[in-house]
Amino acid sequence: MPAAQRKHILLSDQETAGILRINTKKLYKICDFFDSKVDDEWDLIEGEHFEWVRKDVKKRQFYEAGAVALAKYLQEAETQGFLASLVDEVLEAFTHRRKRIRRHLVRRQVSIEFASLDDASLTPDLVFLERPKIIRILRTNGKGVNASIKRIQNNDSLEGQEQLKPGKHFNLIDENQYWSQIGIVSLAQDMSRNHEKRSRASRKAWTDTVFEEIEDAIQEQRKYLESSESRIKKAMEKAKRIAENTCQVSLQKRTASKPFDLHVHHLFDRSSRPDLADVLDNLLVMHSEIHCGFHKWHGSESCTPKDFIEYLFHAEGSRFETQRSTRNLDALVIKLERIQSFYENHYQMPQ
Repeated sequence: MPAAQRKHILLSDQETAGILRINTKKLYKICDFFDSKVDDEWDLIEGEHFEWVRKDVKKRQFYEAGAVALAKYLQEAETQGFLASLVDEVLEAFTHRRKRIRRHLVRRQVSIEFASLDDASLTPDLVFLERPKIIRILRTNGKGVNASIKRIQNNDSLEGQEQLKPGKHFNLIDENQYWSQIGIVSLAQDMSRNHEKRSRASRKAWTDTVFEEIEDAIQEQRKYLESSESRIKKAMEKAKRIAENTCQVSLQKRTASKPFDLHVHHLFDRSSRPDLADVLDNLLVMHSEIHCGFHKWHGSESCTPKDFIEYLFHAEGSRFETQRSTRNLDALVIKLERIQSFYENHYQMPQ
């Protein structure tokens, strides 16, 4: 598959049918027609136009190129007048779709770079992020930022951009450069206006999206983080209610005759993965002895679900000697491995 093709996100069969204004049954009928014809102009190529979801039942996902090929066929083969401009409408739909994806990616990048209030310098109205974070948000490099700063500061035209001011667009903190959301807007606007002709259109599309989205994205992330303690507390209380006074590791139930403290453990710790601090999947309710024992065994460094699995096998083996407890251990390990696999490279967007 060409590298450029891999950068496009696949469309489901339902999404493809919707864009083409047909149902999925008709979509697959057309695919069957394409597949039945050999060496004609109507062809769908695996890896270029589509990928198999389940080859045995011919279920597919489609690349934009595949949807366009189907649109061209419909436009030519069908006689209804409303299909006359179908290809143009499909291409326009992709333009809007890509813009929605870029908006999501900008907000995701902000949530990664500004994952904790400690990641920023805050004023009542502004959030200042360190220069390396700004470079990653803008998808540029140090030379690109420096060139943009120089252009803005040397622009004396009344119609030009406002010059960059300390305390508003940027600040120097401990000799490090920090930029506010207003400053990022200025840099993104300048970069969009001054892309070299040889620059790809996608580069301008990205800085345009940063220009449009960054202020709202940063403000929303700030509100999300400032309310985090309340959200985390509610999530931990909910995890305990779901556990029904039972340790989810040992299955020991807290009763009046056998009282003990129940703790809520963050499988991915709060400091390294604040995005998961209030996600129920990441919370495990357990006897305080097990919780304290894990942190004493593991130390103060960041932890993940696989660290807790290792702890169970190396330090808590005596708790799993009955058939019931062994079955629970097996189920728990499968659950933790699933959580590790899903979240280790997947950053959870704020809701």
